[in-house]
Amino acid sequence: MAETTTVTLSDIELFKIKALQWADYFKTVCLLDSNNYPHTNYISKDWILAVDAIDELVCGGNAFEQLKAFQTGAGSTIFGFLTYDLKNQVEKLESRHPDGLGFPELYFFKPRYIIEISGNKVTINRNYPETFELIEMIQKMVIKQEPANSAKLKITARTPKEKYLHNVRLIKKQIEEGDYYELNYCNEFFAENTVINPVNTFTRLNEKSKAPFSAFFKQGDKYLMCASPERFLRKEANKLISQPIKGTIRKGTTEDENKLLQDHLRNDEKERAENVMIVDLVRNDLAKSSVAGSVNVEELFGIHAFNSVNQMISTVTASLAPENHFVDAIKNAFPMGSMTGAPKIEVMKNIEHYEDAKRGLYSGSVGYITAGGDFDFNVVIRSIFYNSLTHYLSIQAGGAITYDSIPEKEYDELLLKAKGMMDTLNAVLL
Repeated sequence: MAETTTVTLSDIELFKIKALQWADYFKTVCLLDSNNYPHTNYISKDWILAVDAIDELVCGGNAFEQLKAFQTGAGSTIFGFLTYDLKNQVEKLESRHPDGLGFPELYFFKPRYIIEISGNKVTINRNYPETFELIEMIQKMVIKQEPANSAKLKITARTPKEKYLHNVRLIKKQIEEGDYYELNYCNEFFAENTVINPVNTFTRLNEKSKAPFSAFFKQGDKYLMCASPERFLRKEANKLISQPIKGTIRKGTTEDENKLLQDHLRNDEKERAENVMIVDLVRNDLAKSSVAGSVNVEELFGIHAFNSVNQMISTVTASLAPENHFVDAIKNAFPMGSMTGAPKIEVMKNIEHYEDAKRGLYSGSVGYITAGGDFDFNVVIRSIFYNSLTHYLSIQAGGAITYDSIPEKEYDELLLKAKGMMDTLNAVLL
Protein backbone atom coordinates (compact mmCIF):
# COMPACT_ATOMS: atom_id res chain seq x y z
CA MET A 1 0.00 0.00 0.00
CA ALA A 2 1.33 3.46 -0.90
CA GLU A 3 2.63 5.58 1.98
CA THR A 4 0.50 8.55 3.10
CA THR A 5 0.87 11.22 5.77
CA THR A 6 -1.90 13.19 7.51
CA VAL A 7 -1.43 16.60 9.13
CA THR A 8 -3.80 19.15 10.69
CA LEU A 9 -3.92 22.73 9.40
CA SER A 10 -5.64 25.80 10.82
CA ASP A 11 -6.69 27.87 7.77
CA ILE A 12 -7.88 25.00 5.59
CA GLU A 13 -9.91 27.13 3.15
CA LEU A 14 -6.89 29.28 2.29
CA PHE A 15 -4.81 26.12 1.85
CA LYS A 16 -7.36 24.75 -0.66
CA ILE A 17 -7.14 27.89 -2.79
CA LYS A 18 -3.34 27.89 -2.74
CA ALA A 19 -3.19 24.14 -3.45
CA LEU A 20 -5.23 24.55 -6.63
CA GLN A 21 -3.07 27.49 -7.70
CA TRP A 22 0.06 25.36 -7.13
CA ALA A 23 -1.51 22.48 -9.08
CA ASP A 24 -2.16 24.72 -12.10
CA TYR A 25 1.60 24.78 -12.81
CA PHE A 26 1.24 21.14 -13.92
CA LYS A 27 -0.28 19.94 -17.21
CA THR A 28 -2.83 17.63 -15.57
CA VAL A 29 -5.08 18.44 -12.60
CA CYS A 30 -8.34 17.07 -11.20
CA LEU A 31 -10.09 18.57 -8.17
CA LEU A 32 -13.30 17.07 -6.78
CA ASP A 33 -15.06 19.13 -4.09
CA SER A 34 -18.29 18.23 -2.24
CA ASN A 35 -18.34 21.64 -0.50
CA ASN A 36 -19.44 19.82 2.68
CA TYR A 37 -22.94 19.66 1.24
CA PRO A 38 -25.15 18.23 4.02
CA HIS A 39 -28.17 16.81 2.19
CA THR A 40 -26.75 14.57 -0.56
CA ASN A 41 -26.64 10.89 0.31
CA TYR A 42 -23.46 8.87 -0.13
CA ILE A 43 -20.90 11.69 -0.28
CA SER A 44 -17.64 9.83 -0.93
CA LYS A 45 -14.89 12.48 -0.89
CA ASP A 46 -14.95 15.85 0.87
CA TRP A 47 -12.13 17.39 -1.20
CA ILE A 48 -9.50 15.60 -3.27
CA LEU A 49 -6.85 17.03 -5.60
CA ALA A 50 -4.96 14.85 -8.09
CA VAL A 51 -1.95 16.43 -9.79
CA ASP A 52 0.57 15.51 -12.53
CA ALA A 53 0.18 12.41 -14.70
CA ILE A 54 2.59 9.52 -14.12
CA ASP A 55 0.63 7.63 -16.77
CA GLU A 56 -2.39 8.57 -18.85
CA LEU A 57 -5.02 7.15 -21.18
CA VAL A 58 -6.16 9.36 -24.06
CA CYS A 59 -8.47 7.61 -26.46
CA GLY A 60 -11.33 7.71 -28.87
CA GLY A 61 -12.10 4.22 -30.21
CA ASN A 62 -12.74 1.18 -27.99
CA ALA A 63 -12.60 3.49 -24.97
CA PHE A 64 -14.34 1.33 -22.36
CA GLU A 65 -12.13 -1.71 -23.01
CA GLN A 66 -9.04 0.49 -22.88
CA LEU A 67 -10.27 1.93 -19.57
CA LYS A 68 -10.53 -1.57 -18.10
CA ALA A 69 -6.92 -2.32 -19.02
CA PHE A 70 -5.63 1.07 -17.84
CA GLN A 71 -7.37 0.78 -14.47
CA THR A 72 -6.00 -2.72 -13.92
CA GLY A 73 -2.46 -1.66 -14.75
CA ALA A 74 -2.51 1.56 -12.69
CA GLY A 75 -2.56 -0.21 -9.32
CA SER A 76 -3.88 2.96 -7.63
CA THR A 77 -6.71 5.49 -7.91
CA ILE A 78 -7.12 7.05 -11.33
CA PHE A 79 -8.98 10.24 -12.22
CA GLY A 80 -10.55 11.29 -15.47
CA PHE A 81 -13.54 12.12 -17.61
CA LEU A 82 -15.91 10.64 -20.16
CA THR A 83 -17.44 12.91 -22.80
CA TYR A 84 -21.02 12.73 -24.02
CA ASP A 85 -19.80 11.66 -27.47
CA LEU A 86 -18.83 8.22 -26.15
CA LYS A 87 -22.49 7.52 -26.94
CA ASN A 88 -21.25 6.75 -30.44
CA GLN A 89 -19.36 3.73 -29.03
CA VAL A 90 -22.33 2.57 -26.98
CA GLU A 91 -24.89 2.84 -29.81
CA LYS A 92 -24.82 3.41 -33.58
CA LEU A 93 -24.81 7.21 -33.37
CA GLU A 94 -22.66 10.07 -34.60
CA SER A 95 -21.57 13.62 -33.68
CA ARG A 96 -21.20 16.08 -36.56
CA HIS A 97 -21.38 19.50 -34.90
CA PRO A 98 -18.51 21.98 -34.45
CA ASP A 99 -16.30 21.63 -31.38
CA GLY A 100 -14.42 24.71 -30.21
CA LEU A 101 -12.78 23.04 -27.20
CA GLY A 102 -11.07 19.82 -28.29
CA PHE A 103 -11.40 17.52 -25.26
CA PRO A 104 -10.56 13.87 -26.08
CA GLU A 105 -13.51 11.47 -25.88
CA LEU A 106 -12.08 9.76 -22.80
CA TYR A 107 -9.16 10.74 -20.59
CA PHE A 108 -7.83 9.18 -17.36
CA PHE A 109 -4.55 9.59 -15.52
CA LYS A 110 -2.59 8.10 -12.65
CA PRO A 111 -1.51 11.10 -10.54
CA ARG A 112 1.87 11.75 -8.97
CA TYR A 113 0.31 13.67 -6.09
CA ILE A 114 -3.01 13.06 -4.32
CA ILE A 115 -3.99 15.59 -1.67
CA GLU A 116 -7.14 14.78 0.27
CA ILE A 117 -8.84 17.02 2.84
CA SER A 118 -11.48 16.07 5.40
CA GLY A 119 -12.33 18.69 7.98
CA ASN A 120 -9.02 20.38 8.77
CA LYS A 121 -6.94 17.25 8.15
CA VAL A 122 -4.76 17.02 5.03
CA THR A 123 -3.59 13.63 3.75
CA ILE A 124 -0.92 13.41 1.04
CA ASN A 125 0.47 10.32 -0.68
CA ARG A 126 4.00 11.05 0.53
CA ASN A 127 6.16 10.18 3.55
CA TYR A 128 6.47 12.50 6.55
CA PRO A 129 9.25 14.86 5.38
CA GLU A 130 8.02 15.05 1.77
CA THR A 131 4.51 15.90 2.97
CA PHE A 132 5.74 18.84 5.03
CA GLU A 133 7.95 20.09 2.19
CA LEU A 134 4.94 20.03 -0.14
CA ILE A 135 2.66 21.75 2.37
CA GLU A 136 5.28 24.43 2.97
CA MET A 137 5.63 24.98 -0.79
CA ILE A 138 1.85 25.35 -1.17
CA GLN A 139 1.52 27.69 1.81
CA LYS A 140 4.17 29.99 0.31
CA MET A 141 2.06 30.46 -2.84
CA VAL A 142 0.93 34.06 -3.35
CA ILE A 143 -2.68 34.21 -4.49
CA LYS A 144 -2.88 35.87 -7.89
CA GLN A 145 -5.20 38.86 -7.97
CA GLU A 146 -6.95 39.71 -11.21
CA PRO A 147 -7.07 43.35 -12.28
CA ALA A 148 -10.47 45.00 -11.86
CA ASN A 149 -12.37 45.03 -15.13
CA SER A 150 -15.78 46.64 -15.36
CA ALA A 151 -16.28 45.58 -18.99
CA LYS A 152 -18.81 42.81 -19.52
CA LEU A 153 -17.73 39.63 -21.31
CA LYS A 154 -19.94 39.31 -24.39
CA ILE A 155 -21.48 35.86 -24.83
CA THR A 156 -23.30 34.67 -27.97
CA ALA A 157 -25.99 31.96 -28.13
CA ARG A 158 -25.08 29.26 -30.64
CA THR A 159 -28.80 28.75 -31.31
CA PRO A 160 -30.67 32.11 -31.33
CA LYS A 161 -33.71 32.43 -29.09
CA GLU A 162 -36.29 32.34 -31.89
CA LYS A 163 -34.77 29.21 -33.42
CA TYR A 164 -34.62 27.59 -29.96
CA LEU A 165 -38.32 28.33 -29.36
CA HIS A 166 -39.17 27.02 -32.85
CA ASN A 167 -37.26 23.80 -32.18
CA VAL A 168 -39.04 23.30 -28.85
CA ARG A 169 -42.34 23.46 -30.74
CA LEU A 170 -41.06 20.88 -33.26
CA ILE A 171 -39.89 18.61 -30.44
CA LYS A 172 -43.31 18.88 -28.77
CA LYS A 173 -44.94 17.93 -32.08
CA GLN A 174 -42.78 14.80 -32.27
CA ILE A 175 -43.73 13.94 -28.70
CA GLU A 176 -47.42 14.36 -29.57
CA GLU A 177 -46.89 12.04 -32.54
CA GLY A 178 -45.37 9.39 -30.26
CA ASP A 179 -41.76 9.50 -31.49
CA TYR A 180 -40.46 9.78 -27.90
CA TYR A 181 -41.58 10.96 -24.44
CA GLU A 182 -38.96 13.46 -23.33
CA LEU A 183 -35.90 15.09 -24.92
CA ASN A 184 -33.17 17.07 -23.18
CA TYR A 185 -32.53 20.03 -25.49
CA CYS A 186 -29.39 22.12 -24.89
CA ASN A 187 -27.86 25.31 -26.21
CA GLU A 188 -24.29 26.61 -26.21
CA PHE A 189 -23.29 30.13 -25.15
CA PHE A 190 -19.78 30.95 -26.31
CA ALA A 191 -17.13 33.65 -26.59
CA GLU A 192 -14.02 33.79 -28.79
CA ASN A 193 -10.72 35.61 -28.26
CA THR A 194 -11.31 35.56 -24.51
CA VAL A 195 -8.68 35.43 -21.76
CA ILE A 196 -9.62 34.24 -18.27
CA ASN A 197 -7.77 32.86 -15.24
CA PRO A 198 -9.30 29.36 -14.87
CA VAL A 199 -8.27 28.86 -11.22
CA ASN A 200 -9.70 32.19 -10.09
CA THR A 201 -12.80 31.65 -12.22
CA PHE A 202 -13.43 28.24 -10.68
CA THR A 203 -12.84 29.60 -7.18
CA ARG A 204 -15.51 32.28 -7.72
CA LEU A 205 -17.94 29.81 -9.32
CA ASN A 206 -17.44 27.29 -6.53
CA GLU A 207 -17.92 29.94 -3.86
CA LYS A 208 -21.20 31.03 -5.49
CA SER A 209 -22.63 27.56 -6.00
CA LYS A 210 -21.28 25.36 -3.17
CA ALA A 211 -22.37 22.38 -5.29
CA PRO A 212 -21.77 18.80 -4.02
CA PHE A 213 -20.18 17.51 -7.23
CA SER A 214 -17.99 20.46 -8.14
CA ALA A 215 -14.88 19.75 -10.21
CA PHE A 216 -11.90 21.51 -11.73
CA PHE A 217 -10.10 19.65 -14.51
CA LYS A 218 -7.05 20.69 -16.51
CA GLN A 219 -5.88 18.57 -19.41
CA GLY A 220 -3.09 20.45 -21.15
CA ASP A 221 -4.61 23.67 -22.48
CA LYS A 222 -8.21 22.56 -21.89
CA TYR A 223 -10.09 23.44 -18.70
CA LEU A 224 -13.34 22.45 -17.03
CA MET A 225 -14.76 24.60 -14.19
CA CYS A 226 -17.78 22.67 -12.93
CA ALA A 227 -20.40 23.42 -10.26
CA SER A 228 -22.51 20.30 -10.70
CA PRO A 229 -25.27 19.38 -8.25
CA GLU A 230 -25.73 15.94 -9.81
CA ARG A 231 -24.22 12.49 -9.43
CA PHE A 232 -24.14 10.19 -12.44
CA LEU A 233 -23.06 6.93 -10.85
CA ARG A 234 -21.20 5.67 -7.82
CA LYS A 235 -20.03 2.18 -6.89
CA GLU A 236 -19.33 1.28 -3.27
CA ALA A 237 -18.44 -2.41 -2.77
CA ASN A 238 -21.11 -4.03 -4.99
CA LYS A 239 -23.68 -1.23 -4.60
CA LEU A 240 -24.44 1.08 -7.53
CA ILE A 241 -25.98 4.49 -6.78
CA SER A 242 -27.41 6.96 -9.30
CA GLN A 243 -29.07 10.29 -8.41
CA PRO A 244 -30.74 11.84 -11.47
CA ILE A 245 -32.00 15.43 -11.35
CA LYS A 246 -35.12 16.49 -13.19
CA GLY A 247 -37.02 19.51 -11.91
CA THR A 248 -35.71 23.02 -11.25
CA ILE A 249 -37.09 26.16 -9.62
CA ARG A 250 -35.38 29.31 -8.39
CA LYS A 251 -34.42 29.69 -4.75
CA GLY A 252 -36.43 32.12 -2.62
CA THR A 253 -34.96 35.19 -0.96
CA THR A 254 -36.39 34.18 2.44
CA GLU A 255 -36.84 30.83 4.17
CA ASP A 256 -40.65 31.09 3.96
CA GLU A 257 -40.60 32.01 0.26
CA ASN A 258 -38.20 29.17 -0.48
CA LYS A 259 -40.44 26.66 1.32
CA LEU A 260 -43.36 27.77 -0.85
CA LEU A 261 -41.22 27.40 -3.98
CA GLN A 262 -40.06 23.95 -2.87
CA ASP A 263 -43.66 22.87 -2.25
CA HIS A 264 -44.59 24.16 -5.71
CA LEU A 265 -41.76 22.15 -7.28
CA ARG A 266 -42.65 19.04 -5.27
CA ASN A 267 -46.27 19.16 -6.48
CA ASP A 268 -45.64 20.28 -10.07
CA GLU A 269 -47.11 17.54 -12.26
CA LYS A 270 -44.87 18.36 -15.22
CA GLU A 271 -41.69 18.23 -13.13
CA ARG A 272 -42.79 14.99 -11.43
CA ALA A 273 -43.55 13.44 -14.82
CA GLU A 274 -40.09 14.41 -16.11
CA ASN A 275 -38.45 13.00 -13.00
CA VAL A 276 -40.28 9.68 -12.98
CA MET A 277 -39.55 9.09 -16.69
CA ILE A 278 -35.83 9.49 -16.04
CA VAL A 279 -36.00 7.35 -12.90
CA ASP A 280 -37.55 4.55 -14.98
CA LEU A 281 -34.80 4.97 -17.57
CA VAL A 282 -32.08 4.82 -14.87
CA ARG A 283 -33.70 1.72 -13.37
CA ASN A 284 -33.54 0.07 -16.78
CA ASP A 285 -29.89 1.15 -17.30
CA LEU A 286 -28.78 -0.21 -13.91
CA ALA A 287 -30.72 -3.45 -14.40
CA LYS A 288 -28.42 -4.32 -17.35
CA SER A 289 -25.49 -4.71 -14.94
CA SER A 290 -27.19 -5.76 -11.72
CA VAL A 291 -28.43 -8.74 -9.77
CA ALA A 292 -32.00 -9.49 -10.82
CA GLY A 293 -34.52 -7.78 -8.57
CA SER A 294 -31.93 -5.58 -6.82
CA VAL A 295 -32.86 -2.24 -8.43
CA ASN A 296 -34.52 -0.01 -5.86
CA VAL A 297 -35.74 3.61 -5.79
CA GLU A 298 -34.56 4.78 -2.37
CA GLU A 299 -35.88 8.33 -2.78
CA LEU A 300 -38.40 9.67 -5.29
CA PHE A 301 -38.99 13.41 -5.86
CA GLY A 302 -36.55 14.55 -3.16
CA ILE A 303 -36.30 18.37 -3.03
CA HIS A 304 -32.78 19.71 -2.43
CA ALA A 305 -31.75 23.35 -1.99
CA PHE A 306 -28.64 24.81 -3.61
CA ASN A 307 -27.28 28.33 -3.54
CA SER A 308 -29.44 29.70 -6.36
CA VAL A 309 -31.93 26.96 -7.28
CA ASN A 310 -33.99 24.11 -5.83
CA GLN A 311 -33.78 20.73 -7.58
CA MET A 312 -35.88 17.57 -7.64
CA ILE A 313 -33.55 14.60 -7.13
CA SER A 314 -34.29 10.88 -6.95
CA THR A 315 -31.95 8.13 -5.75
CA VAL A 316 -31.81 4.75 -7.51
CA THR A 317 -29.63 1.88 -6.26
CA ALA A 318 -28.77 -1.65 -7.41
CA SER A 319 -26.33 -4.49 -6.69
CA LEU A 320 -23.68 -5.09 -9.36
CA ALA A 321 -23.88 -8.67 -10.63
CA PRO A 322 -20.62 -10.52 -9.84
CA GLU A 323 -20.20 -11.67 -13.45
CA ASN A 324 -20.16 -8.06 -14.73
CA HIS A 325 -17.12 -5.78 -14.85
CA PHE A 326 -17.72 -2.45 -13.09
CA VAL A 327 -16.71 -0.52 -16.24
CA ASP A 328 -19.59 -2.22 -18.03
CA ALA A 329 -21.94 -0.74 -15.41
CA ILE A 330 -20.67 2.71 -16.41
CA LYS A 331 -21.00 1.89 -20.12
CA ASN A 332 -24.51 0.47 -19.73
CA ALA A 333 -25.73 3.65 -18.00
CA PHE A 334 -23.89 6.14 -20.23
CA PRO A 335 -24.75 8.79 -21.18
CA MET A 336 -26.92 9.57 -18.17
CA GLY A 337 -30.65 9.62 -18.80
CA SER A 338 -31.15 13.02 -17.18
CA MET A 339 -29.17 14.56 -20.07
CA THR A 340 -30.80 12.58 -22.89
CA GLY A 341 -34.47 11.79 -22.31
CA ALA A 342 -36.51 8.70 -23.11
CA PRO A 343 -36.33 6.39 -24.92
CA LYS A 344 -32.61 7.04 -24.90
CA ILE A 345 -31.44 5.96 -28.37
CA GLU A 346 -34.25 7.70 -30.24
CA VAL A 347 -33.81 10.99 -28.38
CA MET A 348 -30.02 10.97 -28.86
CA LYS A 349 -30.60 10.79 -32.62
CA ASN A 350 -32.92 13.78 -32.39
CA ILE A 351 -30.61 15.71 -30.05
CA GLU A 352 -28.02 15.57 -32.82
CA HIS A 353 -30.62 16.91 -35.24
CA TYR A 354 -31.83 19.85 -33.13
CA GLU A 355 -28.68 21.03 -31.35
CA ASP A 356 -26.05 23.15 -33.12
CA ALA A 357 -22.90 22.44 -31.04
CA LYS A 358 -21.01 19.33 -30.08
CA ARG A 359 -21.62 18.60 -26.42
CA GLY A 360 -18.17 17.14 -25.78
CA LEU A 361 -17.47 17.12 -22.05
CA TYR A 362 -20.77 18.89 -21.32
CA SER A 363 -23.26 16.25 -20.10
CA GLY A 364 -20.32 13.88 -19.79
CA SER A 365 -18.81 12.91 -16.46
CA VAL A 366 -15.77 13.53 -14.22
CA GLY A 367 -14.63 11.36 -11.34
CA TYR A 368 -12.28 8.69 -10.05
CA ILE A 369 -11.86 4.91 -9.90
CA THR A 370 -9.98 3.28 -7.02
CA ALA A 371 -7.58 0.35 -7.39
CA GLY A 372 -10.29 -1.90 -5.95
CA GLY A 373 -12.87 -0.82 -8.53
CA ASP A 374 -15.02 1.59 -6.51
CA PHE A 375 -15.83 4.83 -8.31
CA ASP A 376 -17.80 8.06 -8.21
CA PHE A 377 -18.74 10.23 -11.21
CA ASN A 378 -20.70 13.45 -11.53
CA VAL A 379 -22.81 14.85 -14.35
CA VAL A 380 -20.96 17.70 -16.06
CA ILE A 381 -23.52 20.51 -15.99
CA ARG A 382 -23.42 24.10 -14.61
CA SER A 383 -19.94 24.39 -16.12
CA ILE A 384 -17.55 26.76 -17.84
CA PHE A 385 -15.24 25.25 -20.48
CA TYR A 386 -12.13 26.99 -21.74
CA ASN A 387 -9.32 26.35 -24.20
CA SER A 388 -6.38 28.55 -23.17
CA LEU A 389 -4.59 27.97 -26.49
CA THR A 390 -7.42 29.10 -28.77
CA HIS A 391 -9.05 31.40 -26.16
CA TYR A 392 -12.45 29.80 -26.79
CA LEU A 393 -14.92 29.84 -23.89
CA SER A 394 -18.14 27.85 -23.71
CA ILE A 395 -21.16 27.38 -21.45
CA GLN A 396 -23.96 24.95 -22.21
CA ALA A 397 -27.36 24.60 -20.57
CA GLY A 398 -30.54 22.70 -21.33
CA GLY A 399 -33.78 21.28 -20.09
CA ALA A 400 -36.20 18.43 -20.60
CA ILE A 401 -38.85 19.04 -23.23
CA THR A 402 -42.11 17.16 -22.64
CA TYR A 403 -45.69 17.24 -23.89
CA ASP A 404 -46.53 19.97 -21.36
CA SER A 405 -43.53 22.21 -22.08
CA ILE A 406 -44.12 25.90 -22.74
CA PRO A 407 -41.34 27.09 -25.09
CA GLU A 408 -40.83 30.51 -23.45
CA LYS A 409 -40.61 28.93 -19.99
CA GLU A 410 -38.09 26.38 -21.27
CA TYR A 411 -35.90 29.22 -22.54
CA ASP A 412 -36.23 31.03 -19.18
CA GLU A 413 -35.10 27.84 -17.41
CA LEU A 414 -32.14 27.64 -19.77
CA LEU A 415 -31.05 31.14 -18.72
CA LEU A 416 -31.68 30.37 -15.04
CA LYS A 417 -29.31 27.38 -15.24
CA ALA A 418 -26.67 29.47 -17.05
CA LYS A 419 -26.96 32.41 -14.66
CA GLY A 420 -24.38 31.20 -12.13
CA MET A 421 -21.71 30.84 -14.81
CA MET A 422 -22.65 34.10 -16.52
CA ASP A 423 -22.48 36.01 -13.21
CA THR A 424 -19.12 34.41 -12.38
CA LEU A 425 -17.74 35.61 -15.71
CA ASN A 426 -19.38 39.06 -15.45
CA ALA A 427 -20.93 38.19 -18.81
CA VAL A 428 -23.82 39.53 -20.82
CA LEU A 429 -25.75 37.61 -23.47
CA LEU A 430 -25.82 39.35 -26.83
